Amino acid sequence: MKNENEDYMDWKNVSSEHINHFKETAENIFAPVYRVLARQVIEDYGITKGVCVDIGSGTGGFACEIAKISNLKVYAVDIKEEMLEIMKEKIEKEKLAGRVIPRSGDVHNIPFNSNFADLVVSRGSFHFWRDKKKAFSEIHRVLKIGGVGFIGGGFGRDEKVRKEAMRLHEETYRGVHGGRNFHENLKARYMELKEILKDMQDFKITFDESGLWVEIKKT
Repeated sequence: MKNENEDYMDWKNVSSEHINHFKETAENIFAPVYRVLARQVIEDYGITKGVCVDIGSGTGGFACEIAKISNLKVYAVDIKEEMLEIMKEKIEKEKLAGRVIPRSGDVHNIPFNSNFADLVVSRGSFHFWRDKKKAFSEIHRVLKIGGVGFIGGGFGRDEKVRKEAMRLHEETYRGVHGGRNFHENLKARYMELKEILKDMQDFKITFDESGLWVEIKKT
């Protein structure tokens, strides 16, 4: 098995060019995906009030969509200061100030007390985590007893949205990941996560058409 740091990208130190590219991708490709995933999480787990933490929130798209369809107070956490500024603009545009709160933070040392959140989500950021076992332990720590985590990567269960997002994203994705397509890369990550989480309680991995997801139900 390859070292989990082999494909690690240091998100904190990525270039402004990369940040701008991600912003365009989030707005033009992922916006429908965030809506689908937000609805999926709320419907599946029924958590509509309390505190949600979105780890590696990027532009804040996922966080904003969750806030729109729930009464959750959503903390949108990202390690990149430039991304937090983009996030603030989006929150203001969406009129979600006070509902979605930007917060600087690292998944390896999440800036919240233990038993803080009813729901923790993250879409796509786990590729950038330096130490995934430590990161998942931190997510488990900040969840309340009975809280839920939904962490991973993919485009959700809506087939139409998923196929269109994959079509638009695939060419760029292959260029960044050495010619491997999205599914091939997720399969490699699936094997990695199975090994990392095999001795950790409260974790369940799902790998299907909707993507690769780790569900955490804290007991």
